[in-house]
Amino acid sequence: MRGIWEARERRQPVDRDESRTMWVRARLLVVAAAAMLMTMLVGIGVTATATPAHAATPTCTEAVRKYSASGERMFIPVQYSTLSPTCVMKRGNRNNAVKYLQEVMRDTYDYNIAVDGDFGPATQSALISLQRRLGITADGVYGPQTRDAICWPLYYEPYACWWYDE
Repeated sequence: MRGIWEARERRQPVDRDESRTMWVRARLLVVAAAAMLMTMLVGIGVTATATPAHAATPTCTEAVRKYSASGERMFIPVQYSTLSPTCVMKRGNRNNAVKYLQEVMRDTYDYNIAVDGDFGPATQSALISLQRRLGITADGVYGPQTRDAICWPLYYEPYACWWYDE
């Protein structure tokens, strides 16, 4: 029996660098497995990724009559399928909501822009100018901050306007 015990080598203590390398390799293996799993889930239509808040905000598509919290009736851009006024418009959009925004910028704020429903460079430039004039972030994107700062024409008084308040 003594020969068996003598044949065994004595274990040496584990080197710290070697231990760290093994830990890093194990973590990389876990990350790689998670990435492969996510790829497979996305491939079958399951997603679990976070998106920025503005990416989730729908695009405004139409202008409809809405009541503000104070009871004023006005036309305002909305996402038509939900009638939500929390929507965005930016360069490249082409619809009736853009056309209405252009009308308001032309008729209420005296910007000389075409009312064609195309959010192009002229509309973006006019919106940036209007946003500066209103004292809000001038990014050329229409969103909730711009919606709340614009004085929208009232439905029943053509030369009056009111600010939308939810």
